[in-house]
Amino acid sequence: MEFMSALGSQEDTYRPSLFELDAQQKLRELLQPAVQYVLAIYAQRYPRLLIRLVNNHEEFYAILMFFVERHYLKEWGASFAENFYGLKRVSSAYLNNNKFAATVNGGQSSTPPLTRNQINKSLLVLVGLPYVKCRLDLFYSQISGGLSASILGGNEQEEREQEELSDMDTPARRKLAIRLTQLFRKVYPFINMLYHGSNMAYNIAYLFGKTKYYSPWLHLIGLEIKRMSMADYVSIETWAFLRTYYDKLAQTQPKNGSSSFLSTSFSTMSGIFSKVIEFLKVLLPMSIFFYKFLEWWYSSEFARGGNAGALGDGEAENTIPPPEKLKADPRGTPVPNTRNTCPLCLTSPINNPTALPSGYVFCYTCAYHYVEEHNRCPVTWTKVERGVEGLTKVYADVM
Repeated sequence: MEFMSALGSQEDTYRPSLFELDAQQKLRELLQPAVQYVLAIYAQRYPRLLIRLVNNHEEFYAILMFFVERHYLKEWGASFAENFYGLKRVSSAYLNNNKFAATVNGGQSSTPPLTRNQINKSLLVLVGLPYVKCRLDLFYSQISGGLSASILGGNEQEEREQEELSDMDTPARRKLAIRLTQLFRKVYPFINMLYHGSNMAYNIAYLFGKTKYYSPWLHLIGLEIKRMSMADYVSIETWAFLRTYYDKLAQTQPKNGSSSFLSTSFSTMSGIFSKVIEFLKVLLPMSIFFYKFLEWWYSSEFARGGNAGALGDGEAENTIPPPEKLKADPRGTPVPNTRNTCPLCLTSPINNPTALPSGYVFCYTCAYHYVEEHNRCPVTWTKVERGVEGLTKVYADVM
């Protein structure tokens, strides 16, 4: 990475391009669904152990990434995704104070490690902010009615809230909670737009060299992203070697029985934990690849059964075609041009949707009275053998 030229400017060779920063950002965004997918698979085999982790995935992932990001920030001075692409975090104050020295030696000098304050601020941005954003998104999705409300154009929760507000028996605290929820429902889309808009504005400004930060959060905590130099790698490897040497030397020193056992156990557990965290550099990208491969597979023609050319003739013949749509009868009721409209009463959206054996959907009361009187489908004019018992409830949300 250190020999890749900066696309935006030739003044700073160690200034990463926006494409490198976007790549590490995409890697970070893919970690959570990959971990969630792996947990969901193993939770089916070990439900007693993992079902709670799946149900509280946001908290589990935040705790996991807290330890992972803290380790990489302490050891490498970068987040997991940044270190994967050979990047590091450097204090803007340090770069401003040592600008002349960096120009003289061409940047071939290691930068100091991040301070505890800088690590805590980075953890707040890397772990705390995404967790809060994820929770706010989930809460907004719950109170806004979800996907069904955006498709059907109605929100049952808003109707229930209006009924509770108009009810005189509703407690004042409950009314206050409802009004705060309504305020959040109106304000949060603008907050979300400001969040993503500020990130995009900083990305564009960074692309044209107008700012040193590609994110407003890095600007807020005063850290810049730079490419790691060879001096950084040498310094980190030297520090790791010296730390291992002194740990082994400390183990050889005679100590009291209890203190020696505790210190040895602590150093051993610390070493194992560091090795496991370092192995995540290989394990997490593999899980992302596995997740994306399965995502492609289930969306491809192979999974949908549309690979008749790749399969044998016998397997292609066994593919069950979908049933044909029954056409409307001229004697029946015409089908409305607008979607989600009852053909009988022309109500939109359909109230308590109910399907007939023909496949057409009506309001429950309309279908019930029509079948009870005529014993036919209003559109196709086909007989309903079972009468009103042939009506089937249609659910908008599959639980």
